[in-house]
Amino acid sequence: MIGKQIKGTGFRGCLNYVLGKKDAALIGGTMCGQTPEELAAEFGIARQLRPNLKVAVFHATLSVDSTEKLEDSEENDQRWLAIAANYMKAMEFDNNQYTVVKHSDTEHDHIHIVASRVCLDGGVVDDSWDYYKSQETIRQLERNYNLETITPSWETDKRAQTTGERRQLKSKGNKSVRVQLQDLIDEVTQDNPSMPEFVERLQQQGVEVQVGLTRTGFSKGISYNLDGVALSGTQLGKAYTFCGLQKHRGVSYDPQRDNALIEALMQPQHLAIAPGKAEENELESSQSELVATLSATANELELSQSELETTTPAIPATANELELQLSILPERNETQWQKVRSHLAVEYSLPLELLDLLHSHSWLYAGSEKAVFTGRTLDGEARFAFILDERGNFTTTHPLSSEAAFWVATTGEIERAVIACNPIEALSILLIEQDNSTTAPATLYLGIERASQLPIQFLQELDSVIIAIAENSQIARNASELLPDAELVNPQSSWNDIWIQLIEQEQQNHKQNNQQYKRHTQNLELD
Repeated sequence: MIGKQIKGTGFRGCLNYVLGKKDAALIGGTMCGQTPEELAAEFGIARQLRPNLKVAVFHATLSVDSTEKLEDSEENDQRWLAIAANYMKAMEFDNNQYTVVKHSDTEHDHIHIVASRVCLDGGVVDDSWDYYKSQETIRQLERNYNLETITPSWETDKRAQTTGERRQLKSKGNKSVRVQLQDLIDEVTQDNPSMPEFVERLQQQGVEVQVGLTRTGFSKGISYNLDGVALSGTQLGKAYTFCGLQKHRGVSYDPQRDNALIEALMQPQHLAIAPGKAEENELESSQSELVATLSATANELELSQSELETTTPAIPATANELELQLSILPERNETQWQKVRSHLAVEYSLPLELLDLLHSHSWLYAGSEKAVFTGRTLDGEARFAFILDERGNFTTTHPLSSEAAFWVATTGEIERAVIACNPIEALSILLIEQDNSTTAPATLYLGIERASQLPIQFLQELDSVIIAIAENSQIARNASELLPDAELVNPQSSWNDIWIQLIEQEQQNHKQNNQQYKRHTQNLELD
């Protein structure tokens, strides 16, 4: 059985998702409500006991193999309810509200449990180490219900030895280069070093390390070379990728602190021999100078959950490059910006503050009377443009290269990516996730016209990639072939339509609340 947990701040958005899926069925729990509205109101009653608790939502998913679904649907539901009750008790939610929803939209039978961390006596369920607690609980449930045991993720974060590697070790006593690298990395990360310390320690062991960093601080990946054999982090296992080292091996990374030193360590004189003490001091001195230079010329704009940070986009390397970029983008017409801005706000419900900030950094502007979204590499270099006409159709200029797309990113070290079919869809998904108030990790939202525009190597390093495009489209099929481990989320309509519906529903609820308040006031006056 597989289990996942997410914590968030908004019940309504989470309930809209779990009950809005095709064939979703509310099968039980400890609550009376049957709709997202009724359940959200019911959750709200207990939440008043701890009004200052921000992260009040606990959302768990439990899934079994397709062969383990019971044929009798009623018996299957009853088994799921028993599993859910045991799971929630073990997770210390035995005095809390929760609801259980079963989904049948995949071959794996699974349930969603939406619960309140606020106990009915006013206490709060402790969420420290809940991931490990959940894994232990799931292992026990597998034994109790005779379900297939699945190895916990932290035990499978390295690629297992192949048959040939095991045979070589047994017959000759020699470890393959891949196993040697895994062992070396495990050894040098025992005390949670910084990324530059990690690179330097491997160099001292005769390992050549290459870290690809863009000018905007994104990692293009990490690779290792030992005895002339080069392997990428992905080939060693997810714990050995750039992101995996941080998540699974405790390596710390701060772009402003580390990038200059990493780049210095990549220079030829550092690849074979580690610097001595005097050279280390000189290297540390040069680091601060390099950081200052990079900060001045290669800052990047990121989109946070509430606002865009007002930093400067990366500066092109040469004047010729700048001229080339300007030649491929439609000409700006600032006199039409207010008209384009109003059109995007009215037709697509995009917040004016968001539009203005995108415009201030030239990621969105008016070309004639049309909206122009720039497609950029992860380095921040403009490569082509998405042009939106007043009928809602996108056309694009010819890109100079692949791996360029319209994108925005939430702050932090990127762990997740969501791929949409155009800039409006990408921004709508971001706003939907914002509105649902989920505590998702730092996310890169991309809008593409074709799959060749995806930064494949960067995406392969991430923990989670979601292709949020209609699964019957050619773009989705091509993206899935390039990213076979990505999750495909098939929208029932456009993401922008879903965003507009959420806005309209919120406005309707606000209107009803105002009417109820007015009636209540009138009754008081009459009394």
